[in-house]
Order: sequence, then C-alpha cells, then structure tokens
Amino acid sequence: MLVALEVKQFSSTFLKSIFDKKFSLFYLSLIINLIIHLIIGLSYYNPVDFVLQFEAAKKIAQGNLLYRDIGDIVINGFTLQKPQYPPLYLYTLGSIIALVGVDSFTWQMAKLFLIIVNLIVGVLLFYITKLYTNSHPKSNFIALSVLNFFLLNPVTLGVVFGGYHDNFMILFVLIGFIMFKKASYSLSGLFFGLALLVKPLAGIYMIPILLWGIHSHNIKSIYIWILAGITFFIGSLPFLLIVAEIYLNDVFFIHAQRPDPSMSFYTYFFSEISTTMIPFLVQSVFLLIFFVFLVKKVPIVESKTSIKAVLPFIAIFLATNRILYPHYIPFIFPFLTLNLFFLLADYYSRGIIRTEIYSVISLIIGLILIYIGVGGFGILWSFEKYETYTTNPLFLISSIICISGLILVSLISLYLLSITINKGIGKIHDERLLQEN
Repeated sequence: MLVALEVKQFSSTFLKSIFDKKFSLFYLSLIINLIIHLIIGLSYYNPVDFVLQFEAAKKIAQGNLLYRDIGDIVINGFTLQKPQYPPLYLYTLGSIIALVGVDSFTWQMAKLFLIIVNLIVGVLLFYITKLYTNSHPKSNFIALSVLNFFLLNPVTLGVVFGGYHDNFMILFVLIGFIMFKKASYSLSGLFFGLALLVKPLAGIYMIPILLWGIHSHNIKSIYIWILAGITFFIGSLPFLLIVAEIYLNDVFFIHAQRPDPSMSFYTYFFSEISTTMIPFLVQSVFLLIFFVFLVKKVPIVESKTSIKAVLPFIAIFLATNRILYPHYIPFIFPFLTLNLFFLLADYYSRGIIRTEIYSVISLIIGLILIYIGVGGFGILWSFEKYETYTTNPLFLISSIICISGLILVSLISLYLLSITINKGIGKIHDERLLQEN
C-alpha cells in the first residue's frame, strides 16, 4: 500500500513538472528528437546483438523458456551464439511481441520500442536536472540542454542506430536515483533490482549510495542494496529453480570466460590471462581505491553528490574491464551529461574558478578522446570485421585513445567532486562561524 502511494505521488509530481505550459521548447525538442531517432533507428542496420535479442524474444513469445529452450540461433545460414543476458529485457520485448503477434511484429517495431526507451531516459534526465536546479534562474534552459545534449550526441544516436538495449537498464537506474532523492527507499531498491535484471553491471551505479550511507550514518543505504538484491533474486527464482546451472553460467560466469576481441587492453597485451580471475581482481582494486578515496576525502551526504559520484566508478570500470565494446560507452553518458551541466549551473551561480575551468576542459577533452577512440574502432569494426584486429595497429591506437579518455574522465570527475564538496563544506563552515559571532 505504501509503495503504491509513493508511485502515485511520484507520477503526479513528475507529470506536473513535464506537462507545464512553460515548456513549449521541451515538447518541440521531443518532437524533433523523435523524428531524428526514427530516421536513424529505422535505417536498416541490425548488428548481431539486436538480431539475437529480437529472435530470442520471438521464441519467448512462442512459449519457449529462456536458457532452457533457446540455444544458438540460426539466421540466413549464420549461427548466432545463444543470448546470455539476465531475463528482464528479453521477456519485456517478448511480452510486447506476444501482444502484437509473432508474425506481425517486425524489427522496426523492436527499434521503435527502444527509441521510446531512449526518449524516456532523456525525459528522466530533464526531470532530474529540474529537481536539483529548481531554484536556479536558468533551470529550464539547463534541463532542456541536458535533454538535447543526451539525445543528440553520437553515443545515443549510435545506440539508436544499432538497436542496443543499454538504455533500458539506465531507465531503471535513473528512476532508482529519483526515488532515492525523494527518500522513497523501497522504490529505489526495487528499481535498482530491476536494473540488475537487465544487466548486473547496474551494481556499479549503486556504490555511491553505499558511500552516502557511510557518510550520513544511515542504515537505509544497506536497505536499498538488500531490496535490490531481493528483487533480483525473485526475478531470477524461476530460472534458478528450473535451470540453475545454465542460468548462472549465462548471466555471470560466461562473461568472465569468453575471449572476445574488443577495445580492452587485455585483448592486445594480456590475452593469455584474459579468461582468468586476474582482470576481475585488477578492476576490483581500482574500484576499491576510488571507494576508499571518497570515504576519506569526500563526504557524500546528499543525493546530488551520489549522482555525481557515479561517473568516476563507471568510467574506471569500463577502462579496466576485460571486454570493452563501443556500445558499452552509453553506460557513462547519462551521468557524464549530468556532471557537466550541474557544474555549469554551479559556475553560473557562484562564479568560475580557474582550476575548475581547467578541470571542465579536461573532462570535455576526455569525452572527445572517447568519441575519437570509439569512432575509429567502430569504423574499423564495420569494414574489417575484426579479421585483422591483432595485426592492424589502428585497432590498438583507437583502443588506447578510448581507454585514455575513460581514465581522464574518471580522474577529473573524481577531482571535481572533491574540490566541489570541499568548497561547499568550507562555505557552510564560514557561514556558521559568522552566525556564531
């Protein structure tokens, strides 16, 4: 009953903030972005992942059980490896196909569904920006800029073009943070759990909430984690009961074993240890270093700071991951967008400091490096199909450029987070001293 009430209250405030007569440019932006996304998304380019998910969802709509009944899929004489994802996205798409009819549902409809998801993510970013900049004189402009910067950037347009479902996970992550902001911790845990059921990677986004709990001495951060875990367990339970070994292997273990060629430095320098535990341990060490740094140096006591703190964690996770495909980059982009525009809003309010200007420029340079690396790698991928990825130095150069950009973004965002917090705390301290005197 309480959860239903929280959902009703959120829906009411969300719709009021979106359907406001003052936001005519908001509606115009949505219409323009929808047209652009339709033109790009409905162009015929269906990569392996999209075809695999589409065909697997059709089999689910026909009554087949994922993991047990759906193996490798043969399309036009080509064999596609069976889907190895948590179930939520495939079953959502499968449910839509079942409603429309398997024979009537087309790949254009699947991409239309993903385009709608991308637009909703853009609207959620608009809403989050409004939540945190509501008192700012340029609040509407900043939120609108966030919406368009996210929807019109090459990363999002690439997702639309390829029909990737990464933003389906981001959708639940963003709602989880909105619920966290509104102190609706049950709903926050629920939506983070749903994100885990799309991709277990969603756990990385939750690390700053644990930091918030440590710094604010609030046990409810653990409650969010526990509830997310329970949601994931309940969603996984049917498969754990029927095909436990296959489910655990496809969702977790296979991703630590398959030797995929990608932008990861393991592909070029440490391929012999790529399928061992060493990449996971290295990644864990870097994440732990970031975690300890924030515990000791950056008191995260506000939900806004938690959102800012997502960026360094997800960026360093990708930079050190044993598999790094171009379509993994959208994982950082919503939070990179929020970080940039939160900083611009802060600067407009209190004036710009030279060291912070250099940091913002460095963050933008990091983004440009990511664009160059991903773009170069994507072009090579399209023309050479990985056939010369071990011998063509351009693959390696593109990978190094992209990873360098990710590392720069992670370090600069961490630095910006620390100086912003310290200045804020210093300002509060000075105000308290003035009041006491």
